[in-house]
Amino acid sequence: MSIALSSHSLSTGTYLFLLKEIEKKLPKLLITEEWESLDVDYHPPRVERVWLQYKDLRICLHRIHPADSSDILFHRHPWPSAMKVLQGTYEMSVGFGATEITPPVAATLLLNTGSYYEMIHPDGWHSVNPKDGSTYSLMISGLPWPGREQKSGLLLKPLSQEAKEEILDFFRGQYPEKKCF
Repeated sequence: MSIALSSHSLSTGTYLFLLKEIEKKLPKLLITEEWESLDVDYHPPRVERVWLQYKDLRICLHRIHPADSSDILFHRHPWPSAMKVLQGTYEMSVGFGATEITPPVAATLLLNTGSYYEMIHPDGWHSVNPKDGSTYSLMISGLPWPGREQKSGLLLKPLSQEAKEEILDFFRGQYPEKKCF
């Protein structure tokens, strides 16, 4: 599952394909004890993240909490990624800009349960905000784009063991391990 990265966008569908491959492996991966967690609470919306490094990919299980729309973080990712909304609906704003200056919003989408999307250009921006309660989503991300390898200086705490288990249990329900008889 190694993807060669460049400073340009990847082929459309690259990360959607990888996400669907990870979904096939997720029932077995969800039983491992190696999952880590982070409480991403430095800017709305709050994201509770349970994650696992899998080869060159990071698998993230998200529970995202709604926030005031005026406070939502419009950002770009330092890596290519793909997501699937597993429960709920969130509003996603999309933009495009090559500098650190926040670009204008180019589109706003409502993504419902079962929606997939990928972000495969280093200058793509987005924000997400759950509607009608918290949402759950699956994200995979690759290695950082060239020149964006620097880690954030933010110190994030791990989730409580209870919150981590709630999220893992939700995903185990979505991706149950098949029993062979």
